[in-house]
Amino acid sequence: MTTVVENRDELKQRIQQLLAADLVAVNALLSRQFRNPNMFVQDVASHVSRFQGKQIRPILTLLSAEVFSPDAAARENVHRLAAVVEMIHTATLVHDDVIDDASLRRHVSTVHRRWNTETSVLFGDYLFSKAFHLAATTGDAEACRLIGLATDRTCEGELNQIAARLEQSVSERDYFRVIGGKTGHLFAVSCLLGTRAAGGSMVQQTQMKQFGRRIGLAFQIADDVLDLTASAEKTGKDASNDLCNHRLTLPLIRALKTGSHREQQRLKDLMTSIDANDHARLRDDPLVRQGVESAQATAEHFVRRALGNLESLPPCPARDVLAGIARFSVLRSS
Repeated sequence: MTTVVENRDELKQRIQQLLAADLVAVNALLSRQFRNPNMFVQDVASHVSRFQGKQIRPILTLLSAEVFSPDAAARENVHRLAAVVEMIHTATLVHDDVIDDASLRRHVSTVHRRWNTETSVLFGDYLFSKAFHLAATTGDAEACRLIGLATDRTCEGELNQIAARLEQSVSERDYFRVIGGKTGHLFAVSCLLGTRAAGGSMVQQTQMKQFGRRIGLAFQIADDVLDLTASAEKTGKDASNDLCNHRLTLPLIRALKTGSHREQQRLKDLMTSIDANDHARLRDDPLVRQGVESAQATAEHFVRRALGNLESLPPCPARDVLAGIARFSVLRSS
């Protein structure tokens, strides 16, 4: 029988109950990967380890495997794969902060602010290299291929974002191409790797890959909403960072399609003049509020479709928690 997770605190408690030992093993792996005898590299690694937040991607890998009750050997590989997806995600954060010229990440200074751009680029590359080396220890060439493909798609998403910015694109198609690569694909492969390592069928692997992609899209849209509506104190990141970097996200794209021509022009003028210290004016704009509501509805649509992907999986506590993560992915405050 399906059990509905009622609130965030219950969701966190259920995750801890199901995955406590697995998360300890994954974090021990990550700690070893971040260890280095070179004092400078170790200093940077220790700083970057503070960027780890909810660890949603490795949790998705662990839960996707847990649905199929992996044996001891499979579980060990699942731990490695969960650590790999977290390292890849962390590497993209380090690089993203350079691209965005961001000052804060999880309430601490970004690497390029704490040191310099060269350190950020090289340390991000170092994390990618460490991730691929750890993936190779699973002895699963197909898993390594899938991880490589996910990394390719993530980088393509970043390049598509730059192209959209240079072209001043207001196309939803361009937006979804960007977030499908930047966020959707790594969420998808996180679920796929766990399902595959635990012995899920090809059909089940496809369902879980789609589940991951859909909640990844929902998660990113919710993140873009937060960029407009939440303060830096809440998110731990620079407020209105997307807009300050001339990136139009779904709430703003939808806002620009709302209202009269005069209202749209007024919003464009406001967006052009806004800075990170005065994003409240944008947040409170009537068109932006409508855009935020529309984007939120789209995120919730992706969640409903993701929940449909879970229906064919064996009923179990892990499936219930996956459903809870999907539901709460669009109800975040940070």
